[in-house]
Amino acid sequence: MLTTDLFDFAYVPDWYGQLDELSRIALPEPWRFKKPTNVTKNQDTPILERYIHMIFRKQCIEFNSAEDDRKAARFFHVENERACFHTGLYNSRYKGIYAFFDRNHRKDSMLEWYFRGFCDELSPWLRYIQPLPQKPSYYTVKRGAGFNPDWPIRVNVEHILGDTENLERIPAKIRKAKNLPLLFETAVELGRRRAVVEPGLVVPQGYQGKIQYLLPVYLTNMKKPDLVMTLEVMDGYYMGHTCLTLEMAYLNARVVARPLVPWLTELVK
Repeated sequence: MLTTDLFDFAYVPDWYGQLDELSRIALPEPWRFKKPTNVTKNQDTPILERYIHMIFRKQCIEFNSAEDDRKAARFFHVENERACFHTGLYNSRYKGIYAFFDRNHRKDSMLEWYFRGFCDELSPWLRYIQPLPQKPSYYTVKRGAGFNPDWPIRVNVEHILGDTENLERIPAKIRKAKNLPLLFETAVELGRRRAVVEPGLVVPQGYQGKIQYLLPVYLTNMKKPDLVMTLEVMDGYYMGHTCLTLEMAYLNARVVARPLVPWLTELVK
């Protein structure tokens, strides 16, 4: 069984330097927010940092859940003196980028593995690993399914408005409105109708190895969403019971693929 925390799995030297190197070798992409709502220690690549931690966790969970060693190796190669996983990122030659580890021999660390760095399939580090782990993927994506705007959305308004964290994500100026439940449900339905005529408006996010969807919710401004509703795929409909901030939605969406919709891309630089 693999621990699902990167820093519990391996000794990682110069973590921010490693992330800077990864951002340099990967296809160009913004890895920080224009106006972050939360100040983080990593101010250069916070999105990339969170992405790697989430992908590491996902691949470890898949590895731990695999039926046998052969299937487990599809997600995370762990054998003898080497370990690696596919980050889901690609370099300018469209070769997959891997995170590589070898045994930790540092006397000042009890961790079993040592993180060497990020590399592509041509690296000497990966020379003796065959087959290489597969690119991270999610169940619904592999089936080729996508968001269906014709499906109804059932909103668990009582849960959302009764949960402190969800409620605080709603704009303060309407948070105490007497008709907030109706306003919220109407905004979600409007978002669904908007998705009918704007394909691609709704984006996927990974959750527990499966796909959910992120629907922008416009409560106070029809040009900019105030928050995002997560939609769980049910049998012929979607269930919405959690709200996210736009930044949270971007981070969750990036685990699956680089967001390209304007309501998310305008957040980053």
